[in-house]
Amino acid sequence: MVADLFINICIVIALIFIYMKLRWSRFSDTVYTLTDLIVDGTAGGFMGYILMIFSIQVTEETIMDLRFIPILLLVIFVRKRSAFLASVLIVSGRFFIGINRSAVYSIYMVGILLIGFILLEKLVKKRLNLFMKTLVLSLYANTVVSYFLVIMVGETDLLAPLFLVYWLFSVLGSMSAVFMVNYIRKSEYLFAKYENESSKDFLTDLYNVRRFDEDWNSLAKKAVNSHSSLTLILLDIDHFKAINDTYGHSVGDYVLKELAQVIVTFVGSRGSVYRKGGEEFAVILPYSSKAETELLAEELRHKVETHQFIPSEEAVVEVTVSLGAAVYPETTDALKTMIEAADNALYHSKNSGRNQLSFNG
Repeated sequence: MVADLFINICIVIALIFIYMKLRWSRFSDTVYTLTDLIVDGTAGGFMGYILMIFSIQVTEETIMDLRFIPILLLVIFVRKRSAFLASVLIVSGRFFIGINRSAVYSIYMVGILLIGFILLEKLVKKRLNLFMKTLVLSLYANTVVSYFLVIMVGETDLLAPLFLVYWLFSVLGSMSAVFMVNYIRKSEYLFAKYENESSKDFLTDLYNVRRFDEDWNSLAKKAVNSHSSLTLILLDIDHFKAINDTYGHSVGDYVLKELAQVIVTFVGSRGSVYRKGGEEFAVILPYSSKAETELLAEELRHKVETHQFIPSEEAVVEVTVSLGAAVYPETTDALKTMIEAADNALYHSKNSGRNQLSFNG
């Protein structure tokens, strides 16, 4: 009996770990879709069915297991509708194991467990922490399971030692399962957060120079393999030091953030925008010809020139940008030196009066 319950707990932990790792990578969006509901509910039902297979055979018809744990997890961490789907699948799975009086009683037992979990979770949600909430729901589940076992078996003398061990392992299993889910959720969230922060500029929320290098190397390789065009545009704010000296660094930061939004909004899905450092930005445009690049860059230059940068009611800052561009393979056939080529074009724009676009070559 102890070995069977221990196996149940091991199954719960193993399935949680596997599913959480898979689920996070595929369903980490904030919008909970019908697909998410079905996948989560089905996974919960599958876990419940596996737990019933590795159950304790109390009598010829009656089994004892931890099938309530996936329902409990779905109620606490996911959605009530997923918990309902899992409950339906668990009850159906019980009939696959054996069609008898105990299987019929399992309909009522699982239904009462689901309703009780939902009501109790709502009642204690803001009053208890996660693990105290789990303890309350687990004790409720033990009470319901014990009640139905008494009805189905009837021999309390036989059940008394079973209850002692079952209650202990069910509470331990519930707490372990909740701890596991919570730990993986927090770990994956922090990993995603740090991964995102490592590739984003803290001020403008644009991709940073590290992400630029990664994307550039990937897109350059793709352009060579597919014989497609690739454009790099470098932008630099004209007289940015004078803006900082005249208005202060807080206004300079405002200009950087506002300009970043102007560029991102204008470029849209046509390319990717990066802050390379200081007042310099970069735009990568796959599949863009020189003519298309020139049209886009000039429109962007004009949009920045006419945009109102208003950091406060007392100040309106005039901002212009100089641009340098290189287009593979039209203006250069050397991707390895293309960044340098675009930088030289930018340097030419700065030395030719600023607020203009130049191409390399």
